[in-house]
Amino acid sequence: MTGRPRVADLLHDPVLDGVRTVAGAAGTERVVEDVRWYDGDFDGIEGHLLLCGEADVTPLYRLDALVRRAQEAGAAALLVIAGPAQPLLSSVRLADRLRIPVLWLRVDHPVRLVQELTARVRAPEQDRARTVERLLRQLGTKRTGQDILAGAETVLATRLSLVTAEGDAVLGDPVPLDPGLRLERSVPQRGDHVLVHPVLDPDVHRVAAWLACPYERAAAARLDTLAIGLAMTEPFVRSWLSAQRAQAARDSVFQAQLLSEILTGRDSVSRDVVEGAVSLGWQLQSWHVGLHLVSDKPGRPGARNPLVEQFRTGLARHGVPLVGAVNRGNGWALWTSTDTEPAPEDARATLRAVRRVIASLPRDRDLAAGIGRPHCGPGGLAETLTEARDAAELARSHDYRPAVEHSDELGVARLLATWQRSEVTRAFADTSLAPLLDPAHTHLLTTLRAYLESGGSVVLTAQALSVHRNTVTARVQQVRERLGVDLDDPSQRLALQVACRALGV
Repeated sequence: MTGRPRVADLLHDPVLDGVRTVAGAAGTERVVEDVRWYDGDFDGIEGHLLLCGEADVTPLYRLDALVRRAQEAGAAALLVIAGPAQPLLSSVRLADRLRIPVLWLRVDHPVRLVQELTARVRAPEQDRARTVERLLRQLGTKRTGQDILAGAETVLATRLSLVTAEGDAVLGDPVPLDPGLRLERSVPQRGDHVLVHPVLDPDVHRVAAWLACPYERAAAARLDTLAIGLAMTEPFVRSWLSAQRAQAARDSVFQAQLLSEILTGRDSVSRDVVEGAVSLGWQLQSWHVGLHLVSDKPGRPGARNPLVEQFRTGLARHGVPLVGAVNRGNGWALWTSTDTEPAPEDARATLRAVRRVIASLPRDRDLAAGIGRPHCGPGGLAETLTEARDAAELARSHDYRPAVEHSDELGVARLLATWQRSEVTRAFADTSLAPLLDPAHTHLLTTLRAYLESGGSVVLTAQALSVHRNTVTARVQQVRERLGVDLDDPSQRLALQVACRALGV
């Protein structure tokens, strides 16, 4: 049988939501053996949580005698069911000195409160059984992941989230996971401040995500109930994930086929293609700017790629909303659509946004991206996506990451590539970068290359190198001093950028 709760455990129980500890906080580790309503008798209340009504402490000086007698009788704590009135200072000091907790709560149904508290303390197994029954009834009617979590939260009276092993939210809020959790093991676990239950992948029977329930403090019986609640919720979440995956796979195949027909037919697409595009929200007659995202570690084909979702979300935060995202096998085709032709400054803004977002994504995915020029209509969509793919292939050939190329700059990029392979450029690189070629200054050379490739942005350089911006600023200043160059001069920046590429930094 589960041990009795302490006063501090009950303070975090949802049944006492809104309770205030007005005095005697030093005694909240007392064990609560039972619950009793005060009827004027103090016999046999040792270890009890004693509840009393507002009439028992009116006028407020009557609380002094109640506190003293409850302490002498061995009560665990005194819970006053009353309005917002504050106890007298004398009562507070007395309770603090006697170390007996005085709790204050306003409820509309005190009888129900006594029943629920009694069940929590005296019969936690029965309370758990009622919770299980209510949870089954609630979850049986839910179909979406959000509804499943919301239904479980209602019954369990707690906050739930579906998170990755890093604590990032799939559903609900992000949850900081305790370092001591062994998330490589697909078993329910209890941390200091969170309960987690594995949600198995419907296809390969590995952990797909974790149901997480954060808590501050709770009685052992309460934690047992929450753990059972998570275990009961898991099959419903797993079923939803399976349905989501099947739908995503169908959508992925449909979108890939539709885009393939657009790329083939261009301005001669069929009516069925147009109708399919409309159903997906693709505005074929608009102006389009294509993007192509490639990674050396792509996600599972046909499934929704979390990395692509992060990329889309990041661009949206920078004012670049993407309309479509289709897996083309050799990368992801994405694009934006507008009713009017984008201005030249929009292209620069898009390029900056893509660089910022890619720099913020995990570096171990070895990401590269290409951006096409704006084109109009279905044929224009095909054209800009082709340009974006070509630009991405060039970006991928670079030996640095993150790499982003714009189709407007492909001619310049090819010219720079020719320059950096020449013997003259190599000789210039060896001479101009000599003060940084010592192994002790490798970090300065790496910083210079990232700084130049990031367009002189300290923020992007810091993201690319995973260091603080102040570190980048200090290193760039050291580079200026050692090389004796003006990095604000576009000509010198270009020359040094070619030199860095020639050395393969």
